[in-house]
Amino acid sequence: MKTVVIIENEAVELEAMVSLFEQWQKEINILTAKEEKAAISIMSQHHVDLVVCDLALPKIDTLEGFSLLTHTFPYVPCIALSTDQGPSSAEAIRRGASHCLEKPIVAAELLQHAADLLDNDTSGTVKGIPIHSFLQMLESEEKTCTLQVNHEKDTGLLYISNGLLVDAETKNFVGEKAAHFILSWQETLVQLRYFNGQRKRQINKPLLSIIMEAFRLRSEKEKEQKDATPAKDHQLPLKHLSTLGKRIPLEIGSRVKLEFPHLDTRFESTMVGMLQDHYLILTNPQPLADMDEKVGLEQRVIIKYVHKGRVWMFKAQLLKTVEAPYQLLFFEYPAVIHFHELRQTKRSSIFIPCTFHVAEEPELYGTLIDLSTTGALCLIKHKAALPQPQIDITGGVSLRCLMPGIKEEQRLSGIVRNLAIDTNETRIGIEFKNLQSHLAETIGNFLYTVEGFIE
Repeated sequence: MKTVVIIENEAVELEAMVSLFEQWQKEINILTAKEEKAAISIMSQHHVDLVVCDLALPKIDTLEGFSLLTHTFPYVPCIALSTDQGPSSAEAIRRGASHCLEKPIVAAELLQHAADLLDNDTSGTVKGIPIHSFLQMLESEEKTCTLQVNHEKDTGLLYISNGLLVDAETKNFVGEKAAHFILSWQETLVQLRYFNGQRKRQINKPLLSIIMEAFRLRSEKEKEQKDATPAKDHQLPLKHLSTLGKRIPLEIGSRVKLEFPHLDTRFESTMVGMLQDHYLILTNPQPLADMDEKVGLEQRVIIKYVHKGRVWMFKAQLLKTVEAPYQLLFFEYPAVIHFHELRQTKRSSIFIPCTFHVAEEPELYGTLIDLSTTGALCLIKHKAALPQPQIDITGGVSLRCLMPGIKEEQRLSGIVRNLAIDTNETRIGIEFKNLQSHLAETIGNFLYTVEGFIE
């Protein structure tokens, strides 16, 4: 049942307005208030789908109360009613009104606007797609709306204006911190709601940066929870590889994660050299004096990194620290390294707009909705005016898209491995062909960050 709040000071007009809505829809809940502050109190205690507010209230010649209402509840649409002597329609809309109608009101016009807003206010529950992917979809389509995210005993609101995440709030946080908090939630219920634009931009970072930071915070939280519980077997099968007489699969310039005993914080470093069977050389992730003080030379350090679709890890003793000419760490060469396969892990849902091209066919615009280092699933929506794409199994294809963390558009080649075509869309399973190493590493790092596999 929909709930409508009517703000009207005149008893006769209020009675007429209530009667109008009740005759229009029997299954409707009508709440009334004499002014905006009373309405705010009501809306704080009830789920409200629409507000109808008479701006011609006695002794009020400004829109301060109305602005307070629309700013407090930017996800609830509001129809304003005004007179020739009252605030202008343009000013009311600037202050957050969805529509502003001049009195005397034409009942049919009011009810039509109400019907449209009630239909669009709560568009339904978002299922089967992560919040971060849905935000990327909204960004791509430049939508304006509010995402209401319910999680356990908390509710989060994400405000999107023309595709940009401009603000967020929860019970305890606002702005960027609230966005990180909401995106770190799992097992959520998401509803798509209205947004009147009455929130100034508080989040200025790119969406991908917000998403990645949220995943990092979630990973840290999960690690803390894991450390507080008895150790369990690793979720993924761990394989082992002897390095005797072999060069370990770690390239110069690769980023690695360092986990030092008795230190909660994980550090990032860069591999700058190695002497096979003797030692590895990594950059010092923090001032040398601090590392000497906290670690010492007898500690074994866990080193992790992603390389060609695998997460590699090994333990190594810190042999020596060097201060000049650069701050470097020398680790023993590991006798055994361990890894698990990315292709055996869960693939990640994602939303990346792409251009899809088949030989001798016009370019198509689609979306990558599933991603791994070995391939992707591309979704192409059919347009009524255009013929369906002609695509063959085992045929060659090329994609152009933006990859996570890379500003320039990338070109990927692949082979069609499976195909599902229905009336409204085509889904194409693609196996990557000759994927460049830096793209494989970028995808791998993104997937592991999203799924929290590197712990």
